[in-house]
Amino acid sequence: MGGAMKVVVNHQIHLSEFQQTDKVTLIEHLNDRDIYERTLRIPFPYAEKDAADWFVRVAKITEEQGRPCHFAIRGADDAVIGGCGFHDFQSHRAEVGYWLAKPYWGRGIMTAVVKRICQHAFDEFGLLKIVAHVYTLNPASARVLEKCGFVQEGLLRSQYLKDGKLIDAWLFALFE
Repeated sequence: MGGAMKVVVNHQIHLSEFQQTDKVTLIEHLNDRDIYERTLRIPFPYAEKDAADWFVRVAKITEEQGRPCHFAIRGADDAVIGGCGFHDFQSHRAEVGYWLAKPYWGRGIMTAVVKRICQHAFDEFGLLKIVAHVYTLNPASARVLEKCGFVQEGLLRSQYLKDGKLIDAWLFALFE
């Protein structure tokens, strides 16, 4: 993960590739039950092995796509405050995912990031459609997507199994 790439979101936030030196901060932020409960793929507790495995998966996706697809969300001081990226690439579409450290919730940061990263994906990856799955118990994430122009395409009943419970999810889409 090179780190040379930088995508400016606004005067306070930018995106860049994750670095191995970000691992400790990543573990600190993601070892949070509230983040786990709102995300599809982040385990809890989040340990060093989870971070190491994630770096391997990201490197594989980057190699397959020929460009970075996962980004650290960084504040003005360059510290990691979240992450976003794309996976499940198919010919013309990909799925976006994102998370933000709890101290930064409710500030409009993720809306700005998702708008910017989706525009970046349309411009750089040649995508025509970006999709997102959101647990129905996470209406804040649904609002982020709606503010970014995503439309709800459907409700996926009992789509995910988490902690022994079936969870419904909304399917959202954004077209170029």
